[in-house]
Amino acid sequence: MSRRFAVFPEGLGREPYTILIYMLFPLIGAFFLEGMERMFSILLLAPFLFVYRQSYWRNSYLVFVIVQAIIIGFWVYMFGPVFFWLSAFSSNMISLLSGRKRIAAVGVYIVVGIVYGVAKDLNIVQTSMSLVPILLAIFNAYMISSRRKWNESQRELEKAHSRIDELVKQQERQRIGRDLHDALGQKLSMITLKTELAEKLLVSDTERAAGELREVITISRETLTQMRELVEDLDTGTLVDELTASRQHLHSAGINSEVNGEIHSINRGYEKIAVMAIRELVTNVVKHSAASWCQINIARSVEGVLIEVADNGKGIDEAVPNHGMTGLQNRIGLINGTIGWKSGKEGTVVQLFIPLPKSIEKVGVVS
Repeated sequence: MSRRFAVFPEGLGREPYTILIYMLFPLIGAFFLEGMERMFSILLLAPFLFVYRQSYWRNSYLVFVIVQAIIIGFWVYMFGPVFFWLSAFSSNMISLLSGRKRIAAVGVYIVVGIVYGVAKDLNIVQTSMSLVPILLAIFNAYMISSRRKWNESQRELEKAHSRIDELVKQQERQRIGRDLHDALGQKLSMITLKTELAEKLLVSDTERAAGELREVITISRETLTQMRELVEDLDTGTLVDELTASRQHLHSAGINSEVNGEIHSINRGYEKIAVMAIRELVTNVVKHSAASWCQINIARSVEGVLIEVADNGKGIDEAVPNHGMTGLQNRIGLINGTIGWKSGKEGTVVQLFIPLPKSIEKVGVVS
């Protein structure tokens, strides 16, 4: 199978093509020449473009920059300084060099410009004006290099976000597994045992069998409720949606609530972790705190977003293992975030910090 012809190697972006626009300058310059000079200057563009293309395939960027500089120097000396604009063709190659090689490439072009000024007996102002296209080409090279580094950092950031998403999914699978084992598994075992016991008692003690079956019905309803809660936990909406749902959850439990601060849109993987953390904290307040009041605060700093959940409940019993808080610590740790809490007779304050890898945009205000 034959390979498709490519002008430039893949992965270099649009720079090798966009620089071709600078070919207009020597073409315009050639138009003002006459006779053989015009024809010769135009014919020289073909080998120049060939050298330009080959430089990307050979990876010998410095060698080809020097060759191009020599060709440009010849053109400039023979036909005029307008051909200095061809130095733009070396911009992308200079951007691909680093360290001493880049300095050498820049130095070659500056030397060519100075030699031209000396050969044509130009004054300092005229020589400086001749160097303008070269300086623009050098500036363009550094701009291309900076943009390439930024694009690479963005790709690395996207990869990091993908890894975080995978870790979040893995953490959620583990959490669901623990919930199924700890809660539903125990309830289903009780249903099985009580059903078997009721079956044995149907003949000898129908009243006791009926009592066992009533307990089975109660346990089944509790299990169904837990299943619904587990399914609801799988649905992670936005921060705005979660804070609205949290306020409704607290109100339904008879707990006065207050939500303060600006809500920000952040990377989806980070937002999922924040949503699950707030849901876990509010659920703990409703189920375990015996609080009558709960406040959720959100504050933004340069480094990230700080979320605080406070209540006036009975506090956290440090002597009892808290798997919910351990799970929260694991989730927040995935994004190098932190979580801490203070608890006492006056209530509990939990703070979690979510670092932001890039800028965030305000999408709403909670009042």
